Amino acid sequence: MSTERLKDALDFDLIADVFVTESITASPSELHGQLSGYLASGVMLPLEDWLTMVAEFCDIEGWKEDASRAVMVELYTATLTLLQNGEFAFSPSICDEDAELSERGVTLSQWAHGFLAGYGLSGQKKDLSDETKQILRDLANISAMQSEMRSLEDNNDNEADLTELVEYVRLSAMMMYTEHHDINPDVDHTKKAPLH
Repeated sequence: MSTERLKDALDFDLIADVFVTESITASPSELHGQLSGYLASGVMLPLEDWLTMVAEFCDIEGWKEDASRAVMVELYTATLTLLQNGEFAFSPSICDEDAELSERGVTLSQWAHGFLAGYGLSGQKKDLSDETKQILRDLANISAMQSEMRSLEDNNDNEADLTELVEYVRLSAMMMYTEHHDINPDVDHTKKAPLH
């Protein structure tokens, strides 16, 4: 699958639409952050365990629509592939540039919160490098900024600062993943994931 198609599977609006269809009130960004944090910890996450994690996170018994489950499978396989293929195309699933700056900031904070939760759920707490500890501290700070993000005004300085934060988060997640996993440019997890 092409890198662009993989990135499309991480689209915030796509996940948000599933949440609306399924009457889920949780944050799409936080869910993707949780997946990313778990994967970046170095602990394997089988697809079925991911789907169980989604159901718990979203507080649902099952899917109303098969298409909703398929979107969650694609989110998993695309995230895993983008982290592993070494193209550095991975990105956090947050509101896109058409959204208000404050919305983008809030969803980035939610993603950081989810990342920390996913990393914690993985149980990976020993032998952390100094760099990993620093990233986790930084993500905790970003996660704690939700109220400041809500009042973020649209201006060039704030835009530049937020863009820099998003890039830092993006690169940090990839760096943490590559600390535990080999890069494989030929990997495409979408080919082997069953949709049903």
